[in-house]
Amino acid sequence: MLPIRYSPFIALSWLISLVSPALIGAPDDLPDGYKLQYKQSFSSQKSIQDFMMTDASAWNLRSEDGNRLLALEGASDYEPPHRSPLNIALIRGYTFGSFVLEVDILQSGVKGTPIAQFMEENPDPTQGRGYAHRDHCFFFGFEDPAHYMYIHIAKTGDNNAHNVFVVNEADRTPITDFRTVGVDWGVSEWRKIRIVRDVAKSTVALYFDDMLTPIMIADDVPFDQGFIGFGSFDDIGWVDNIKIWAPDAKPDNRAFFE
Repeated sequence: MLPIRYSPFIALSWLISLVSPALIGAPDDLPDGYKLQYKQSFSSQKSIQDFMMTDASAWNLRSEDGNRLLALEGASDYEPPHRSPLNIALIRGYTFGSFVLEVDILQSGVKGTPIAQFMEENPDPTQGRGYAHRDHCFFFGFEDPAHYMYIHIAKTGDNNAHNVFVVNEADRTPITDFRTVGVDWGVSEWRKIRIVRDVAKSTVALYFDDMLTPIMIADDVPFDQGFIGFGSFDDIGWVDNIKIWAPDAKPDNRAFFE
């Protein structure tokens, strides 16, 4: 088993109304053959070595209230081949097809400014530069820096934010079939994220705190197999308690960005 937390599988359909509540609950409700393939709680200083990053200097292991986590603390010095996120940390060594991912995310600031400071400096934060697109991103099906998908969760959605995107030898393109208008990241609040990827159905769905109702669904999702990772387009954030269930995890020793 790979380095390994908890998440039930939720049956996917491209229509939100077809999500089956019978599959919500304990890991016992995962589809046949799904196993916990990866777990990371960053308890070890060496845990950061599990990741390949567009710029390792932008990431750090930090402790908050006695808990260690992976923190994106600044902008990455990285130029992607096509317009797409700059801040990426991919799990090394294994690729995944269908999977259920669960992770805790704290979106900690706008660009390089901690969110509490940003709110103090902007009495009306909606007028502050970058606030509407305050984001965290989740990468999957990552074949290489020119071929992958990612989910961008933002305060406010538009064509460039709060979407499922594909990068396929071109600038990122939204492929979302359903989404909410955006999310409230709050100030220094941890959020529970679940992503359900079904290769056979070519679908992906993302859940934000509420594990019963997805906030984003995409159909006709390409790239069946690839690396999984975390990051952002512009902003900073914290990652903790990663768990991935899948039928298998294929060894893959390729390295990018290095």
